Amino acid sequence: MRPPSFGCLAVLWALVDLTWLVYASPPVKVQLRSSWPRPNLLLEILETANTETPDTFHPLLDLLISPDVFPQSLEALTNKAIHDVSVRTLLNHGYLSQPGAIDSFEISLSLHAASPKIEAMYEYYRDNELAVTPLVDGESADDCAGSWVEWYGRRVCNVDTLRRLMELSTLEFQSGTSAFVPSNQTKHLSFDHIYPPASGLLHPPSSTVILYGDITSTNLRPLHSYIYSLAKESPPRLRYIYRHIPPDTRNAPPVHLSGYGVTLDLKKMDYLALDDRRHSRGVVSSHVASTSDDSDPGEAVKNVIDDPFHVLGDAGDPVDLSTPLDEEEISRIGVKCAQLVMASPDPLKALTSLSQNFPKYATSIARRVTVDSALLQELQNNSQIAPEGLSMVWLNGVVIQNTDVNIFSLIGHLRKEREIIGQIRELGLSAPQAVDLLTHDAIVVSQASSHVIDGIFDASDRIEEGAIIVWWNDLEKDSRLLLRPVYSGPFHTIKRNLHNTVLLLDLSQRASLTWITGPISTIIQRGFPFRFGVVPLVETEEGLRAARLFYYLVKAYGRAQTMSFLRKLLQSPNPSFDFDLARAEFHALATSTDAYPEGDDESTKRLPFDTVIGLPGSPSSPYITNTIDNARRYANRLGASLKASPQGHAFINGKHADIAEDFLNTLQAETAQQTQYLQEQVHAGNLTDASDVSVYFYDLPTTATRRNRHIATGTGSLKVANLPEVFSRLKVQPVPSDFIYPASKIFTPVSIWIVSDFDKNPGERLLKNALISMREDVNYRIALVHNPSDVSDQTRPNSSSVSCKLSRLHAALALNQTDPADLLAVLDQWDQIESGGAHTALLERSPSVRTALLASQDGAAETSCLNFVESGRLFARDLGIAPGQQSLVVNGRIVGPIDEAEFTSDDFPSLANYEVSKRADPVLQAYTNITGREPADMGVKFSNDVAMLSSIVSAVQIPDPSAEGLFNTPQRPRNRLYRLLHETHSSFKFGNITTAPYQFAFILDPVSEQAARWTTLISWLSTLDSVYLEVHLSPVALLSELPLKQFYRYTLPPRLTFDEAGMEIQSTTEFRDLPADPIYTLGMDVPTSWLVRPHESHHDLDNIHLASFTGTDRFAGVEAIFALDYFVVEGHARNAATNAPPRGLQLQLTTSNSTPVADTQVVANLGYLQFKVKPGVFQLEIRKGYGQEVFELESVGNEGWNSPSVASASTDITLTSLQGLTLYPRFRTRPGMEGADVLAEPRGSKSAGVIEQAVSSFSSMFWPVKQGPMETNQAEINIFTVASGLLYERFVSIMILSVLRNTKSTVKFWFIENFLSPSFLEFIPHFAEAYNFQYELVTYKWPSWLREQKEKQRVIWGYKILFLDVLFPMDLKKVIFVDADQIVRADLKELVDLDLHGAPYGYTPMGDDNTDMEGFRFWKTGYWKNFLRDRPYHISALYVVDLVRFRQLAAGDRLRGSYQGLSADPNSLSNLDQDLPNNLQHEVPIFSLPEDWLWVRSKDRLHRAKTIDLCQNPLTKEPKLSRARQIPEWEEYDTEVSQFARKLADQGIIRSAAYAAGVDTLASLTSPMAPGDQEGDRETEVVSDPVEEQEPSDSKKRDEL
Repeated sequence: MRPPSFGCLAVLWALVDLTWLVYASPPVKVQLRSSWPRPNLLLEILETANTETPDTFHPLLDLLISPDVFPQSLEALTNKAIHDVSVRTLLNHGYLSQPGAIDSFEISLSLHAASPKIEAMYEYYRDNELAVTPLVDGESADDCAGSWVEWYGRRVCNVDTLRRLMELSTLEFQSGTSAFVPSNQTKHLSFDHIYPPASGLLHPPSSTVILYGDITSTNLRPLHSYIYSLAKESPPRLRYIYRHIPPDTRNAPPVHLSGYGVTLDLKKMDYLALDDRRHSRGVVSSHVASTSDDSDPGEAVKNVIDDPFHVLGDAGDPVDLSTPLDEEEISRIGVKCAQLVMASPDPLKALTSLSQNFPKYATSIARRVTVDSALLQELQNNSQIAPEGLSMVWLNGVVIQNTDVNIFSLIGHLRKEREIIGQIRELGLSAPQAVDLLTHDAIVVSQASSHVIDGIFDASDRIEEGAIIVWWNDLEKDSRLLLRPVYSGPFHTIKRNLHNTVLLLDLSQRASLTWITGPISTIIQRGFPFRFGVVPLVETEEGLRAARLFYYLVKAYGRAQTMSFLRKLLQSPNPSFDFDLARAEFHALATSTDAYPEGDDESTKRLPFDTVIGLPGSPSSPYITNTIDNARRYANRLGASLKASPQGHAFINGKHADIAEDFLNTLQAETAQQTQYLQEQVHAGNLTDASDVSVYFYDLPTTATRRNRHIATGTGSLKVANLPEVFSRLKVQPVPSDFIYPASKIFTPVSIWIVSDFDKNPGERLLKNALISMREDVNYRIALVHNPSDVSDQTRPNSSSVSCKLSRLHAALALNQTDPADLLAVLDQWDQIESGGAHTALLERSPSVRTALLASQDGAAETSCLNFVESGRLFARDLGIAPGQQSLVVNGRIVGPIDEAEFTSDDFPSLANYEVSKRADPVLQAYTNITGREPADMGVKFSNDVAMLSSIVSAVQIPDPSAEGLFNTPQRPRNRLYRLLHETHSSFKFGNITTAPYQFAFILDPVSEQAARWTTLISWLSTLDSVYLEVHLSPVALLSELPLKQFYRYTLPPRLTFDEAGMEIQSTTEFRDLPADPIYTLGMDVPTSWLVRPHESHHDLDNIHLASFTGTDRFAGVEAIFALDYFVVEGHARNAATNAPPRGLQLQLTTSNSTPVADTQVVANLGYLQFKVKPGVFQLEIRKGYGQEVFELESVGNEGWNSPSVASASTDITLTSLQGLTLYPRFRTRPGMEGADVLAEPRGSKSAGVIEQAVSSFSSMFWPVKQGPMETNQAEINIFTVASGLLYERFVSIMILSVLRNTKSTVKFWFIENFLSPSFLEFIPHFAEAYNFQYELVTYKWPSWLREQKEKQRVIWGYKILFLDVLFPMDLKKVIFVDADQIVRADLKELVDLDLHGAPYGYTPMGDDNTDMEGFRFWKTGYWKNFLRDRPYHISALYVVDLVRFRQLAAGDRLRGSYQGLSADPNSLSNLDQDLPNNLQHEVPIFSLPEDWLWVRSKDRLHRAKTIDLCQNPLTKEPKLSRARQIPEWEEYDTEVSQFARKLADQGIIRSAAYAAGVDTLASLTSPMAPGDQEGDRETEVVSDPVEEQEPSDSKKRDEL
């Protein structure tokens, strides 16, 4: 609901700066093109429609290539005709009929989202040279100009030939002589279209046919129709794979992309550097009359009323719009903007215009708008619910992460929600009811991160009559607590046993002893308020003996002596329990003076060592034997086995956790939650001083005394299948007759599918336990899924087997008429029943059961048994349950695999009750509350509905396995917390909530970057009939600076548009009527997986000054074409055994012919890796080297966190999406290399031992590893630099010449591609060819997990230092960074050959000989003075990097880690590229280069300087170019570059004249136009910041960083 107008505030946009209203400025136009050609539109339609309705490609193809749809050739049709006919046909045949499907289809088509997939198919076709596949005998080349079928490595293009070969092959197959290629030998690719789908076939067809189709060819239809008909037979005769053929020509135009944003940032004048060539043409005033005001994006808002001066009050007292805003005017501008939006008749259009053009309207808004008190009060009230300035998005209660709020992710979310809502609608609820169910309070509360008392077990030993747990400490008896200072952390030390942890460990394992004597002992000694107890596990013989010894030592000698004894055992080099050492220490203890005197108690009687450990033939000890028996019962009661957790188990106040590397983190997190819970109980009066807090959790009514590891599990181990999805794939639906019911129940909230091999003893036992458990009062029903161990096709059913008996009941629809007790008796007494014995009376109560069980073994019985087996195998396979494995599927939750005898009859009710409380009952409450229906009214059908709904609700809340694996992400329950906000004056809505299946909510600060980005998306959503949305404004009440300093546009055409000729109108982003005087920097806001660069532009996109445009340039404006050159393939690698990142492992991607296309190194941060590639098929490999000796690839991880292994899949990865690809590769260490570190390659032996490897790793931190000679495929000198803007690119050309003039070595320049202009990219190839140097463009996408810089200059600094280990090819050994504006006077080969003495890089220290600069030497005061302690502060204008050493030290990981911590403070790292390495010198040493290597304003050293940096003089403010003219060779180099560029331009070789001007033109640039240096000049910057002049405070250390 929109509030009424706020009176005079309704004039809003009439209040803009009149100067900007009256005068026009040149437009700025941007296009983004792909690096691949545009495919045929019909192919895009096919692929896009198949994405919207999965597994329909073949019927879609069959439909759209029918001559009834397109009677004439596609070449004769326009794109508009193809689009219109195709869409009409799809809709007429029932496709895209689900809510929102047609909208999603149309916008995906306009985004050309399917084009990368088509291009990937094309690239695979080209890489494998399939076009030259030889023809089958009898075919001619003339017949193979279009589509063709692969036939045993040959081409078949004629359908008659194919039919003849198929018939011949069928005869051969029947006779056993066929050469058919089996299906399992055909290489399947992720982009393949396969029919029939594998999910519904237990026995796939024996052969596979691949059709390479050209959508425009005349033979496609007959080939497809014939193959499709064979694939549709029952059973199918073959598996049909379809792949696209690339067109013959590569001259097709590129794809014009959309779905991205463009920014025009107001440039900071600190780094202003305008190119004088364009400036010298002359500047005209920006005040030129506008030709049209219609294009102004704020027009709809500005004309809110006709009186533009109404808000001014007294017309004779206008508001001054020319002077800058003061702090008070800025402070309320966010709230004023919110009020302006709400006063508009179209608030969404107003919000869009304001957020995307904020600098244009800021002054008018600040000075002409008065805040309404009602709005202000509502915003203040809402700030108590949601923080000011919050930006959040919900879709049907799902919180969408801000990084996912882009059109591509939104479409994916909509598709997922369409499926979920559709599944719930099929169960009888409406779409809004489905959303209400998913977000119902009962479900939200049950799924909110696991409740503290959920899954608590009585871990005391009271049931075992005590003396089983050996407590190491007791806080209630610890007298030291009175003397010890209170620990000031989250766990306060009080004299009560609040936090009790019991460890169940196999004491024969060295790791168990390490836990006890290491972390546990340390925690106790340091006084942390944790109580620890130990119970030995006695599953193994060694563990039993160690447990006996442990219990005896504690009883006879006490805990302190026992702890000392365990420490001594760890001194043994033996990896297992050293009983010889234990014997020696035992005798030493027994004979020591500190030994306890022999007691009368049998438990403390001096016993021989052999008796203590229970060696055969030695006397027994009843005390030890009884204690061990009780310990065994304790472990069994709590389900603590070594098989479940090899390192042991822990119970934290009864909450179970596995002992693993992250156990201490688990302990801390769980204890923190329990502490909060205890505080709440104290506040509620439920916990008092009289309570025994040590057993408080054990005595709760919800606490269980027995634990089965399969019943209560954590989020990470919870597996839930969406049952409607499963049954849809299998093309079956569960019916009531599939289940066995308790005797007196009609409705049961829990449905359990027992998956097992019932013909084996464990499976039959599990079934009988289930039947025994089904008393009249149980709340579950069971269905039987036979999952045989023997899956060979030759296996025939045994009529007397349990599975065949059950299949007869199933086929006769008699299971639901069978009493569980009677069926149990039948199974026990089947032999007598079958022989006609007296026990047939058991069947009299159910004639249908008797008929089914005693039916003759005819063909129908055999068929029913086969069908029962096949359906069970399909169900188990779909759920990922291996043949013969035992599992339970409980309302979709997959429990298992279950070992033999691991699930008793008592466990079934416990499991059902747990599922009811956790999942089924909340769903039942929500359903009843929403629909008003009661279970009794629904009967048996409702059992199905609850099972389906419970599985849906639970499955959609499970976090993605990758998120859980990387970040321990908990369940994220849906919610609609935004409904708590007051909405009278600060929100507006679109759509009909009573019908819409998609309910969006946005909370936005109206003057935030998120608002600028999201409003275009909101505008598109608001046009969809299937969407309801509401927008809540949440501005920051008091601002200290202007929140937005940019203009923004987002390109999002909702559908393809066509011109009068029927051709697609290409997407263009356009800015009009911008203020002309500011300097703008154009930036691209693209999805994180895109690597884009400017491709064509005659303008300096870093320094756009519209006021300087004249003549035709003024009307044409700025035109820029960007190219999407590469996609980012990201990944997170892990060691399969430890889940730790294989830090330093070098990987590469290769094409099908083994040609490497990209390489990288795994970094320690989340095991991150990154490649840049184009659409296609690649293989992931470990690069040749030490990494191959240590690791082998287990899985490429292209199907998510739990991807199949390379043994069952392949090493292929396929890039087919505009969203890029994320890999989760798994590696395993080779045998004998478990302790190896790939960063510390051994010097000698290939297989050093663990100790030697550790020593090598440690020593490599301090002494260099000798390297072999540099590989010859790289240049002798490698230089990298970075430049942004035409002026600095001109400096780069001069720097290049200066390098070449002073060396005879081969030189290669590495340019960071992100920042280069089209002019430079056009110029540099010709420059390199003429001057005989090499160059390469490199880039690295800033990782999403690393805190990003906003200002472009700081981004450039980040690229100089943060990614050195991964920016360059792995075979590059050394690289030198040279600032763009430097002059080189020496041979840089000297720097390449310089010995860095083990340091990974060498920098030149800041000069100290020019006393005039003393006031600017910030490193001599404050933080830096204290930190450096006589170490030099180094400058980053020139440095050399030993990349091999850099990677060995993991220097990149250290730098990124330090950066991540320091950059959290915006006042830190003022000079990022310098401060970061200087601040990390103690971890990553810097070799100080001789001072002559870099001259920066030093005295008396210029004549011997090897490089000269054009640093500005902070005293005189002398312009950079003026300083450059004082260097004699500089003018010579500049003239040479200019003449060369002019020659290229005159010959028409390059179109840009950016490099044609000479030094005189450069000198005309005055200092006010370029006061700062892009790379250097940080001395002035530092002292100009008052923060840098202060000592760092305790709360904000390293301020000066």
